[in-house]
Amino acid sequence: MRFLLLFVSLALVAGCGTQAPVAPETPTTPSPDKEPPLQHGPPPTKAFHATPTFSLEGEVAEAPRSVVIVSLDTVSAPILALYGGMAQTPNLRQLAQAGVRFSDPVTHFPETCLSHWTLMTGVLPEAHGNAPAHAGSRYTGPTLAEIARKHGYATGAVIGGVTLQDRACGLSRGFAHYDDQFPLDPKDMRRPAKEVTRRAVDWMGQQTQPFLLFVHYFDAHFPYTPPPPWDTRYDPDFQGTLDGSDAALRPLRDGLRTPTAAEVAHIKALYAGEVSALDADLSPLLRAIPDDVLVVVTADHGESFGHDYWFNHRGVLWDDVMRVPLLMRGLKGVPPGAVVDGTVGLVDVARTVLAAAGLPADRRMSGRDLGSVDPTSVPVAQAAITDPWAGASWLASRLDGDKVVVRPDAPAQRFQLETDPDELAPTTDGASELGEEARARWDAAIESWADAQVAAPVRDLSPEEASQLEALGYRDPTAPPVPHGKAPGRPPGHRHKASPPTPPQRQ
Repeated sequence: MRFLLLFVSLALVAGCGTQAPVAPETPTTPSPDKEPPLQHGPPPTKAFHATPTFSLEGEVAEAPRSVVIVSLDTVSAPILALYGGMAQTPNLRQLAQAGVRFSDPVTHFPETCLSHWTLMTGVLPEAHGNAPAHAGSRYTGPTLAEIARKHGYATGAVIGGVTLQDRACGLSRGFAHYDDQFPLDPKDMRRPAKEVTRRAVDWMGQQTQPFLLFVHYFDAHFPYTPPPPWDTRYDPDFQGTLDGSDAALRPLRDGLRTPTAAEVAHIKALYAGEVSALDADLSPLLRAIPDDVLVVVTADHGESFGHDYWFNHRGVLWDDVMRVPLLMRGLKGVPPGAVVDGTVGLVDVARTVLAAAGLPADRRMSGRDLGSVDPTSVPVAQAAITDPWAGASWLASRLDGDKVVVRPDAPAQRFQLETDPDELAPTTDGASELGEEARARWDAAIESWADAQVAAPVRDLSPEEASQLEALGYRDPTAPPVPHGKAPGRPPGHRHKASPPTPPQRQ
């Protein structure tokens, strides 16, 4: 079973404050639908692309700033030394020292495609409506790239993983250059970080106008096979035979065997090694970015190493999956080295980037401008609802340092994160009331998005595409796709020890 994981800001329901004047609708460059077709490497990709409508607010700066957004796929905040973990990342630390680190960022859905759509639109997954079988979005509001391109920016993306290839995700909307085609090894469906960096630096060096560059790295994603010396850096004394390959870990991921504590520690060390190796490969890109360019580094989701859910991320609500890093360099008004407390979300990135770059935001964006709003002033509610393959509705909410998880097949649970950061000691005291409050906010928020959606056709995957997504766990071959929002009522797939031995969906 798969669960849709979302975070809803209270500002979404209450409004985002006083609206700025509406920007003129006349673009400074030809509209996206009249511009040359996207530039893809062969073979051409196909995806559903809704035609965007613009409802912009705010003025355009006289000298708009260029932007680089870096996504470190599957890099959880808790694994980073920056956030108290074991993985040393000196290049990310240097970036944080030159900019700002947000202490408690969260994702809104623990899956690559949907999280990146939220990152690029500033709306939550239920609004943009993306699902892997759609290979595109139902959302008619503009993406970051479409807004930037509308205002004369060069827009480019370099993709490191198969899950963001346009035929699988449809994220290319607004990008004039979307570099997503590369040879695929069935055992390791990623473009190496060094190659991603080289291509990103090359594209950036060719630009003579303001630009938006999106760079996606897939190296920390399962399987965990870091190169030397990172393969032994964090667990040099391990005496077992378990490695981080798919063949070795698949029985554990599928719940067919429970790993020992030593094995969990070893695999987590391999994961940390991948993250440190990735940090080293980031160095040429970070050095090449001019000082006046806004830089954002984040991730789509984390990874689970506990709660009887091993080496995976889809379908659970634990913080090791939902907490992601968020670093920014060049955010005006924030001193270098600042650490900003308060829960923020990926949904906040788009509006923040547009404000910092001097571009107008779309009225329908749910997120906040983190450069002008105190993140601690607006509590964050997070909700998890069904996606097209799920059969039960889960919800989680954070309020005042507490977290409540509500599910239809068990009493609501409340976690006091300050004293129980690993979410091991739940209580039912007050949980039901918190859950009902979050659900009411979420239901109200959904209504505000109805006029910004169109029906997206469910696209048949080719055998090659299906095999690739199944290998990564992004497609369940036993669950045929159904129209968005029509759940077939399948039982929960996340299995605890006491459940029947039905393997959960892998990812």
